[in-house]
Amino acid sequence: MAYEQKDYYISAKDNEYYQVLSIAKNLLVKAINEDRYPVWGETLEKLIKELEENKGDNVTPWQYNFIISILLEHVPEDLKRDLD
Repeated sequence: MAYEQKDYYISAKDNEYYQVLSIAKNLLVKAINEDRYPVWGETLEKLIKELEENKGDNVTPWQYNFIISILLEHVPEDLKRDLD
């Protein structure tokens, strides 16, 4: 039987929860300003709402994966090129 993670959470240690929430809100503003709302906006709004409701506890796998995606959006382009 494959291992299945069930208890995802975002720690408040070193303000990780608030940093993720802030990044998500900033990307939502950026998506609206760059007319990318249909691509990112609705999902970002859903993520922000759910993170605010659960305070970073009981994060679902889709939320966790989407958080990784939005954090990768903040990786500078020169670092992305260096990884190739």
